[in-house]
Amino acid sequence: MRYFIIGFMGSGKTHWARQWGEAFQLPVYDLDAEIEKKSGKTVVQLFKEEGEDAFRKLERSVLHSFSEKDSFILSCGGGTPCFYDNIKWMNKHGVTIYLKATPLQLAQRLLTEKDTRPLIKDVPDDLLESFIAQKLNDRIEWYTQAMYHLPVAHLANENFDRIKYRHER
Repeated sequence: MRYFIIGFMGSGKTHWARQWGEAFQLPVYDLDAEIEKKSGKTVVQLFKEEGEDAFRKLERSVLHSFSEKDSFILSCGGGTPCFYDNIKWMNKHGVTIYLKATPLQLAQRLLTEKDTRPLIKDVPDDLLESFIAQKLNDRIEWYTQAMYHLPVAHLANENFDRIKYRHER
């Protein structure tokens, strides 16, 4: 089974993909890392040099390449489900899991990582939470199309175990 982990940046997608992959012996991939591998550039460079539209097209292409693989966990970028019907594609080709976090939780986690996050790099610290709240509001219609919604405050291996059990019987 293919598992796609989605949610806003800072929600713990990469962390939990690795955690669950190790616990359940599944290969783990990070979509941004795969994009960087394919392009030879960092996500920050791609946004800066080629723009968001070019990045999103490459993102879709790399995402769709996962239809050739079976049985894995893929940690997706925060915007992945929001473009080119990616959420519908993921729902059709696997199981989608939305890691749901509040703007405050996200702001606290992201404050020290701003330089590596193109979307929030130039947002003043005191406006970060409200900026995240607005962006989250813009993306919620795609995030909520995920098959499972897991609040980040209560994540554990058991969450994934229950989802896996439902889909791999």
